[in-house]
Amino acid sequence: MSDFHLYVLCLISGITIISIILALKRKSHFTYMSGMIVSMFLGMNVGLTAGVTFGVVYQGDLFLSTILGMAFGILSGSFCGSCFGLLSSLEGLMSGLMGGMMGAMLGEMVAVEQANVFIKIFLLILMSTIFLLIILTTPNKATIKNRSWFLKPVSTLLLSGLVIFFGISLSMEKAESKSLIHDHEQDRNNDFETQKDIVIETSGMNYSPEEVVVERNKSITLVLKNSDQIEHDIEIKGVSFNVMSTSTHQHDVKENVIHLHAEPQTTSNISFTINEVGVYEFYCTVPGHKENGMIGQFVVK
Repeated sequence: MSDFHLYVLCLISGITIISIILALKRKSHFTYMSGMIVSMFLGMNVGLTAGVTFGVVYQGDLFLSTILGMAFGILSGSFCGSCFGLLSSLEGLMSGLMGGMMGAMLGEMVAVEQANVFIKIFLLILMSTIFLLIILTTPNKATIKNRSWFLKPVSTLLLSGLVIFFGISLSMEKAESKSLIHDHEQDRNNDFETQKDIVIETSGMNYSPEEVVVERNKSITLVLKNSDQIEHDIEIKGVSFNVMSTSTHQHDVKENVIHLHAEPQTTSNISFTINEVGVYEFYCTVPGHKENGMIGQFVVK
């Protein structure tokens, strides 16, 4: 887990704790409907933010990222809702569950850079939960005594935004700096170092091997050996890569998608380098084959 994503999870936890404390202190000022709104708002946004974060960190393992995203959302929404009553707690629980599911799927489907943009947006929306707690407990007859009152919410909002984006930028710069240093040392010691061919054989609706471990920024030649009497392929989504060469069987090249196809009793190959570490799922896109177990993992270190 990178410093950036660890920072995000800490910030989510901090905002949740502050929101629950405010809810406990101001619950006597809340109406029945207001409590449900706050619980739903907090649970949904925590679930979305945590879900996308875990979807990026554990890309390729949608089950794990979904469980973790839902756990964050359910705990936040239900704890906040418990301050206002049983129904508010159930509302927060269900909202957190839905948010975690949707966030994990979003983090799985989009590229890492795009997912990080969504995380920043969701964090800013999540921060507004604190303002929602204050607004909903303000008496209807409250008056503004002077114009300087307007500066309080504006300055608080700006300060909150600076905390979020300064911390995120700082974490990302640190991660990028470490990555550049590591890449420089690796390139200096291993210039033009290539990796052996990786052969994946299909037989009886199975891949062999089912797990492949490679290194980032090293040349990889992936060979698909189809030993069955029906066509098969391999597809890996959400991976940043550079194609070096490919066999004549390839078509429909898409961004962040590696696709390798082989007709019955034939072999095809593709050479490329992967730019990002992670765990990526590969599977056969021929209808029904993935459902019958043609799934594996591509681990990039």
